Amino acid sequence: MKRLLFHLGFAVFLIAAMMGMLSIRGGLVDQAEMEFEVVPLIIFDLVFPVVFGMLFALPFLWRRYREHKSKGFMWPEFIGIGVPSLFVAVSHWLYFTNFPLNPVTRFFAMHAINGPILFGFIFGFTLIHSIRKREDAE
Repeated sequence: MKRLLFHLGFAVFLIAAMMGMLSIRGGLVDQAEMEFEVVPLIIFDLVFPVVFGMLFALPFLWRRYREHKSKGFMWPEFIGIGVPSLFVAVSHWLYFTNFPLNPVTRFFAMHAINGPILFGFIFGFTLIHSIRKREDAE
């Protein structure tokens, strides 16, 4: 029962965090329309899915911390999942630079708006989920 209440409380926390972040985004959109300054909105759109992915991974980190299994970092998981997902998450902004893009990131940069958001979430989740001992991953 205690675990159920924890998960319900965490779900309420995630909903409140999402509403707060979307409210902040709305204010940034209004500011960008009035002042023609879109850089804060672009930065927020990059950081928002990463932070939300990190929030989603907090229960896993908390459980490993209580069991004393959070002493280390799984570099293979982070490099194999986190770095490519970060690359796709920033593909919209890399498209306007001279950085060479592979066909997958070019597709996300030109066609899919929700792809970078999803991969930003995956990067944030992987960032927190990679904090654990090597023995736990095997």
